[in-house]
Amino acid sequence: MRKLYRCLFLLSTLVLAGGMWSCSDDDDETESVVITQTSTDETSEVYATSATFKLATRGVESFAYQVVEGADATAPAGEVIYAEAQENNIVISAEDGDNEVTVYGLEGNKTYTVFFALKKGAEYIVKSQTITTPAYTRLITVIDTKPYSIKLHIEMPENTYYKLFFGARDMYQAQKDQFGMTDGDYVSYGQLYKGAKTINLVDGEYLEENPVPDEDFPIQVLPGYPYVILVAECDADGNVLCEYDYGDGGDDWEPMKTTRSATAPMTDGYTEECSDAAVTFNGKYAKQYVYGGSTLVESKITVEKTKITERSATFTITPDENVVTYVVDAMTKEDYDYYVTICGERGIPTFELTNNEMYTGSQVMSTNPAYLPFEKGKTYKLIVVGTYSEDYSVQSIQIIDFTPFESTKPEAKLEITAKEDPDKNPWMVWFNIKAPDKNCSYIRYLMNYMKEWTPMLNSGTTKEQLMQSYGNYVTEVEIMNAINSNDGYDIGFTSWEHTESMLMVASFNEDEKMAVYEGKSTSLPEPDKERVDSPLFDDLKGDWTATCQAQWQDYTGTYDQKVSFKVTLAGGPEQGPSSVSAMDSKDYDALFSYFKESAMKNGQDEATAEAYAKTKVAELFDEYKSEATRYAGKYRGQNRLVGLRFDAAHEYMSAWDLFCDLDYSAYDTEELFYDYGPKLFLEISKGENGKDKLELTADQSCVAPVSAWKNYEVLFVGYNSAVYDNAPLGHFPVTVSSDKNTITIGGVEADDVMCYPSPAYYSFVNQPVFISKITSPITLTRGWTEPEKKMAPIAKALEQTTVRAEMVASHKGNRFMRTSLPWTKDGLLPLMPETTIKSISLKENIQKKAAELHTKMPKK
Repeated sequence: MRKLYRCLFLLSTLVLAGGMWSCSDDDDETESVVITQTSTDETSEVYATSATFKLATRGVESFAYQVVEGADATAPAGEVIYAEAQENNIVISAEDGDNEVTVYGLEGNKTYTVFFALKKGAEYIVKSQTITTPAYTRLITVIDTKPYSIKLHIEMPENTYYKLFFGARDMYQAQKDQFGMTDGDYVSYGQLYKGAKTINLVDGEYLEENPVPDEDFPIQVLPGYPYVILVAECDADGNVLCEYDYGDGGDDWEPMKTTRSATAPMTDGYTEECSDAAVTFNGKYAKQYVYGGSTLVESKITVEKTKITERSATFTITPDENVVTYVVDAMTKEDYDYYVTICGERGIPTFELTNNEMYTGSQVMSTNPAYLPFEKGKTYKLIVVGTYSEDYSVQSIQIIDFTPFESTKPEAKLEITAKEDPDKNPWMVWFNIKAPDKNCSYIRYLMNYMKEWTPMLNSGTTKEQLMQSYGNYVTEVEIMNAINSNDGYDIGFTSWEHTESMLMVASFNEDEKMAVYEGKSTSLPEPDKERVDSPLFDDLKGDWTATCQAQWQDYTGTYDQKVSFKVTLAGGPEQGPSSVSAMDSKDYDALFSYFKESAMKNGQDEATAEAYAKTKVAELFDEYKSEATRYAGKYRGQNRLVGLRFDAAHEYMSAWDLFCDLDYSAYDTEELFYDYGPKLFLEISKGENGKDKLELTADQSCVAPVSAWKNYEVLFVGYNSAVYDNAPLGHFPVTVSSDKNTITIGGVEADDVMCYPSPAYYSFVNQPVFISKITSPITLTRGWTEPEKKMAPIAKALEQTTVRAEMVASHKGNRFMRTSLPWTKDGLLPLMPETTIKSISLKENIQKKAAELHTKMPKK
């Protein structure tokens, strides 16, 4: 016997049948349709929403039905019944013998007439039966589920108040896990009702009669998506009749404990027992899990395991012509089990559809080890969900288990050696990569300065973790052929001059077994430019008062005013005291104590530690003096004066200040002279007729930044008030008055506006974030007569920033880039979370959305 179940799209769920058959055709001995039984569901006293009929047919090819409320309904023509069923795709195939069909979508305690139209050749046979459904006995009865609506009935005494909550089941469960919410909390946000009520939840509409903007949210119903309905009795003011118990507040009290529990038994997703230990309901209570209307069919998508390696799995996905769209996901078994707990297995298809990219046509797809790193011996799941209708209500799901392959082949060894730039360019650093066994399939690489590698590796982060999270793929055939050749492959990166860098490379054999190698290389020092002789190198030295119009904003307000601050033009950075003995005693004692304590922590006795500290401070002092002298010569070699201080950026810290500051850390002493500031550089050259020419040089590829001792680099960028992200860089014109008592730093024109150099840092989306916007020329007047003071409002604006922007210019035509790693000077490094094929972490997304939703739930 074939059992045929079809949803009635106008009314849906379970029902009780009873009554008398009638037929529009005359009965005879060769009747094509014989009703052998009219059955009622044994649990109909619970559901009261469906009726089951058994038809014995002969010579009938198919049939359809129509339900009309009432006992005296007029029979529609068989052709009409059949045509409407065809339009809704609910025509039922018949076979000789018994055919069973269940009619869904009925409501409790009502009378209906069910008309059947049976097609026999060109003839339509119409039969009917009148049935009466029993009264509702459940608090919540789901009457009908359509793709974008759910109809339900709440059975309550006439004068009983209650609240109803409806929401996505994954968000409901995630907030229980994250915030310890109970069902009592949820229903307190619900809508207030009184007495029995039939409610139609329609996607995009509101439960509230008069919804409040930004407080009430539209209903969301999607086909197959998992939802939860909660009902609890309350008083006339909406206070839910329940009590909370979060313990006695002792040492082991957990106010945010997880409230998810599976202890309460559920029949068809329904229960009247609350499983939350922290709440007791003193009135009526019920919970119903339900899914948006959808149909699950056998998959018409062929999935073939193409290749499984140690690090990835490749599949060929081939849908047939019935498939409209499909999604592909891969995850651990543990993640899948988690999703089942919050969605139910039936909710997984739509859950996947709403969280992944959709595809059409055949695809060859691979898991990405950067997002789904494999563990040996662990089982993973490939999930393929197909849709077969434009509204996504007809779905299929395939779940395929797979285990990573464990390679027995040797790893691909690499040799990484330093190379000199072929053009003697100090702003490039080069390496050679060679696979001597010629068995490397592809590589991933990370490249950065040693001063940036050191805090990361010292923080406990392994090379494998860094490669897994941030490694750049290189798979081009031409490059891999070169790596596997006798000569290897030369690879170059932009660099700061005279700076050591490390290239870390992960090799992969044909089974994707990974091995990590590294090599170091140092860029060439920047050579001096052709020397320019000019009296300005001496005449412009000294203290100046800088004045300009500046705009900035912080938590205290928005400012647009003229500001003045001190700038000292010098030939080099601060040289520091003449000797160790000339150091300020507080500075010396602080450094001495720091190194002494460090030595004692490493097991040295006090006398040895003191000797070490004395020697260490002296060595570092000598390094400072040597670098300070070298940088003074370097500035002159580049024909530059340095301007010390620029309070429109932030407070000033000299290189010597940084040397003495125990809160500041550096990779080596030279880094102090890169980081200190704010500072600016005025470069002197010869213009037309041999006249002196000045410009503020801010070329970030070869000029030190304004400052870098905070967790970001501050640069001079032209503020463009017309096109914000078109910010001129590099060089700004400077003029000097004939008496040499006034210096004017001008702007660069762009988009028909003048753009003046303004302190800014770059966000991770490569947009300039201005600390202050300079909207006039910067005028330097000789002398400083005002009492020294810091521009506190601008300093406050800067203190609110937390982004580090590492700006390194790319070399034209170079396919390789220095890796941008999110590090900080204390070595903290956020690793990339495990995610799925399309770079999304479903669990993280659920928790994030749940947290956002939690903040928007005003109690009713």
